[in-house]
Amino acid sequence: MAASIDLSQAERVPLAEAMGGAHRAARVKLMPSSGAIPARPMSWPCEGDLLNAPHDLGPAITPDIDLLVVHRAIVGGMGAHLKLDDRPVYAEQAYPFYIKHWYDHDLTPEAWNFRAPIRLMLPRAFVITHFNYVWGHWLTEMYPKLFLIRMLISAGIVAPLLLPASAPAYMAKIARSMIPGLEIITYNTRRQAVEVGTVLLPHMLHKDYYFHDVLRSELEQEARKQPMSGGFEKVFVSRAGVRTPWSFREMENEAEIEAIAKDLGLTLLRPETLSWERQARIFSRARVVAGEFGSGLHNALLSPAGCQVVSLNWVADVQSRIANFRRHDIGYILPRDGQARLHSIEPRKQPFSIDPEAFRRKLSIAVERAEARAATPTNDEGPILPTALRL
Repeated sequence: MAASIDLSQAERVPLAEAMGGAHRAARVKLMPSSGAIPARPMSWPCEGDLLNAPHDLGPAITPDIDLLVVHRAIVGGMGAHLKLDDRPVYAEQAYPFYIKHWYDHDLTPEAWNFRAPIRLMLPRAFVITHFNYVWGHWLTEMYPKLFLIRMLISAGIVAPLLLPASAPAYMAKIARSMIPGLEIITYNTRRQAVEVGTVLLPHMLHKDYYFHDVLRSELEQEARKQPMSGGFEKVFVSRAGVRTPWSFREMENEAEIEAIAKDLGLTLLRPETLSWERQARIFSRARVVAGEFGSGLHNALLSPAGCQVVSLNWVADVQSRIANFRRHDIGYILPRDGQARLHSIEPRKQPFSIDPEAFRRKLSIAVERAEARAATPTNDEGPILPTALRL
């Protein structure tokens, strides 16, 4: 496989010029950086530089928000990846950093490369996906793009959304619920590729999971649509139903830990069994979110400032960056041996257990803090940005 084409530094031009087609690829600046995201201290001391770095370093700076416009591209494969001149396209605005690494090192090319013939032609389309359909990656790397598409459509930039027919069904369902009337076009990943005259690649609204404040504004607006009468939610996110032969870690005393969570008043939740509407309702009013590090815990992206997050194990700094962005208090509890169970491309079993007494003690701290905050609420939301996009 030839090296990818990196369009991250494509020329930045006005929208009309980018759409006109004089440039094969161009960037349109939609919003400036929303500034700094201050680091927040963790709820309790944790050992290890990896865990502490997102909470000890200075403020992170959010990116400018671009729209990438690419002309005469071929779209195909399981992730609706783009090719220009038979080379895969990357841009840091539209894709997480690991996508380029997988391209350039030819890692599992069956996930992103494609050779199907062109069977469909479109004048214009939004493309938001890539090959990683794990829920947490959809939530942080693709779902935010729908808010930007909604703004663009409101500003008169209209196009269908192009999705592979093999993409999880919830993607089209969530897109249609957020953007009524959105046209969605699908293609067969094995038999079809799509030639698109103008591909619109929306920004993820973050760079390296440093999220732009416009996403906070949009999430808060979505939360205000949910019924909020009475109390708040305290949830324990269970992974009991998502174990697969490819799972790289498994909490051996899961039943014991879940029993403690229930004893402390948390509701056991398996997000994959719930509709998106129900998940959004629960997490947008959650003040305590606990569970094993993973996609379900990333749903705390929807939770309000002051939410107390307890993560069992540590895999990456994404949850900490979500916590800093959403102004959550987060604490980690590592496996008994003190070693985090990390992801590897080649699956390997990594069982672990959590000290039940440490879990009870620290979860109790989180619950008490949440209840104290509810009794004396403070304004910790930060600035709310206007959602109107003026082009």
